[in-house]
Amino acid sequence: MKDLGKNIILIGLPGAGKTTLGKLLSNITGFRFIDSDAFIEEKTGESITDLFQIGEDYFRNIESDAYKEIADSEDTIVSTGGGVVKRSENIVALKKSGTVYYIDRAVEDITHDIEVSHRPLLKDGLERLHALKAEREALYQDAADFVVKNDKPLEEIAAEIIACHFGAGKEGSAHDNPQ
Repeated sequence: MKDLGKNIILIGLPGAGKTTLGKLLSNITGFRFIDSDAFIEEKTGESITDLFQIGEDYFRNIESDAYKEIADSEDTIVSTGGGVVKRSENIVALKKSGTVYYIDRAVEDITHDIEVSHRPLLKDGLERLHALKAEREALYQDAADFVVKNDKPLEEIAAEIIACHFGAGKEGSAHDNPQ
């Protein structure tokens, strides 16, 4: 059985619920919560949107450095940016410190719940989100230790992740990603 590590790493599309779920998990477990976008903004003094305007490669370099630093944390819930999987080095660093949970949410549910104009890669709305899903789905699946469907109340999803992570797995919980 895989050593699940100390950290809970949440990956998925922008708007999948990673930050909201991460905060809830932090409240339940007492683990520290790190939102990688907020971490990067605090480190650089710039917004994610401003960093993206300089260039996506520029942003991704800063993001990769942040994940290396975050990976040194223990007993932490990490909400990653949607593009974490674009560089394998990010996943390698994060997997060394914890277990990766892919928060899989339907595109239509995402666009219903979030303000896409504040998301740098989602300014084109539903069409762009479908393109991101198509581009990244295999990467999310490959990176994930467990896949969690975000199609029910967040409290239920949090309970599934906690049961999975701390070894009290139950029927219908986050399912192991067969690799």
